[in-house]
Amino acid sequence: MQYSDEQLLQEITNGDTAAFSELYERYSRLVFGALMRIVKDKTEAEDILQDVFLQVWNKAYTYKPELGLARNWLVRIAHNRAINLVRSASHRMKKSSIGVPEDDVISLLREIELTDNIHAEQSVNFDHKEILSTAFESLPKDKIELLDMAFFKGYTHSEISDKLEMPLGTVKTNIRRSLSALRKSLFHLEKEFT
Repeated sequence: MQYSDEQLLQEITNGDTAAFSELYERYSRLVFGALMRIVKDKTEAEDILQDVFLQVWNKAYTYKPELGLARNWLVRIAHNRAINLVRSASHRMKKSSIGVPEDDVISLLREIELTDNIHAEQSVNFDHKEILSTAFESLPKDKIELLDMAFFKGYTHSEISDKLEMPLGTVKTNIRRSLSALRKSLFHLEKEFT
């Protein structure tokens, strides 16, 4: 007999290692994929994956079925940990940045040419994140909320429909329109930055 996710979590609460192994087998690839989309580093994603399942082992009792599916709960835990990691890395970068006097611009440009590809990629990713953040801020709050629920909080369209008390078709249409508005905003911003 195969247990439901909720039953597995209940068994994990009781200290059942077989139930824990089964839950890990079911969702470790899904959670790892979600982590890779955020942190884009295999080692960091593996570390967070381990932390996520350690938290599941220690705090399975905190799962509330009425708040959503177990897989969404797992992805939310992973998402929050990954975002915390990205934010802390971004915060460290901001704290360590130093203002450059205008007459040092030429020497700075020479130093930039000497940096390795990793630093260049991080800089480009940071620019893309800034553009994306600005594009999000240009959207109405209701569009931001839908995109946040669908793509960052892991809600399904049906769950969004239930939570916002909105017909499922309307949810899908509004998400599609929100993505279209985001694309337009990104297109205009990208032109400004290039």
